[in-house]
Amino acid sequence: MKKIDKKEHGIYIHQTEHGPHYFIVVYFYKTPADWAASLRYLDGELENLLGEKKAQVVHERWFGSGASLALIEREKLLQHKGQKSGLHSSVTPIIGMPCAGTSGDACEGFAGIQIQALIPQDGVSTPEPIPSLDEKGVQGHKWQEGDARFYILQNLCDLEHPQSNTQQTTEALHRAEALLKKEGLDYHSVARTWIYLDDILAWYTPFNGARSAFYRQVGIMPDIEKNEKTPPSECFLPASTGIRGRNQNGAACTIDLIASDIPGESAFKVRRLTNRKQKDAFRYGAAFARALVLETPRYLQVQISGTAAIDETGSSIFQGDTEAQIRYTLDTIEVLIAEAGFKLTDISSATAFLKDEKTLPLFLRIMEERGLADLPMVICKADVCRDDLLFELDGVAGKNL
Repeated sequence: MKKIDKKEHGIYIHQTEHGPHYFIVVYFYKTPADWAASLRYLDGELENLLGEKKAQVVHERWFGSGASLALIEREKLLQHKGQKSGLHSSVTPIIGMPCAGTSGDACEGFAGIQIQALIPQDGVSTPEPIPSLDEKGVQGHKWQEGDARFYILQNLCDLEHPQSNTQQTTEALHRAEALLKKEGLDYHSVARTWIYLDDILAWYTPFNGARSAFYRQVGIMPDIEKNEKTPPSECFLPASTGIRGRNQNGAACTIDLIASDIPGESAFKVRRLTNRKQKDAFRYGAAFARALVLETPRYLQVQISGTAAIDETGSSIFQGDTEAQIRYTLDTIEVLIAEAGFKLTDISSATAFLKDEKTLPLFLRIMEERGLADLPMVICKADVCRDDLLFELDGVAGKNL
């Protein structure tokens, strides 16, 4: 992992590679003197980094306050210019407020960017854009590695049913399914989702009900009440993050996802992980797997679901104690990914969510103590799925074989 500190702009730029995958994570750790100038600098730097690798972007997310995203739009910053890298060609902009913001407003400004790109290699196809259902824009990208095909869809939402958050959830999931069907797939192929809810504490339970109902409809979630011992390997549930993250278009939720089409005889394999420190989430109404591992001839990759201080019974623990929750969450992820041979230092891209921005120094101190000060992550202020949960971390880790 390579980390660059651009002090004049207040940003860290992290670069990590495994297999053909190239991750760039940018985190603003302080307020620049001129946001527009720093973002213009960052735009050029991203183009240079991608150009050096001849890499093409397949997934891109922005996190920032509403005002910072409005600034980007107003000043025409971070615009797709038709460059070969595909930078900014398909973006999920999330109102994920930074914890290190201006002195007048600790949560104002731009938090950071997460980019996943592909570096040309033998057996890896050039990524292709996936058009939206109305064919008016780009909704994601697809590519092939060996005999396996991969798809990333992003910024899926529904604006036609403003009166019902749960209906918006269902419609967004149906849109994902419709796009997958156009590619000859169904929802069984979905390996990973990120779902950002505008006000997660107000309607997380109804959201879970809507998602579970859809998953039962498409056949990826069994009836747990009838079969309490169903192993997670038979549930076909994706790894997932469900977190607060508003968007500028006013939708109640926004969805990104990864899907794969892997022949049965392929050397590429996907399997789900369970965690002895946590109860499987689908057993208490949250339909997702704790993590998912992609095994390939060249590299291993693990998609780590959003993880918080929830114990083996499904209960929140260390209530009111941010430090204990952070340490428990890190321990839990460490145990989870160790089953696949990974360490926390193998994480290529992560998002950290703090309920209270004032706990940022505490979080950074803990990360430094554990040798994780260079972890490539964007840090945001956000509510987690329960009011008593004060911290959550998700990510993707990888290693070459």
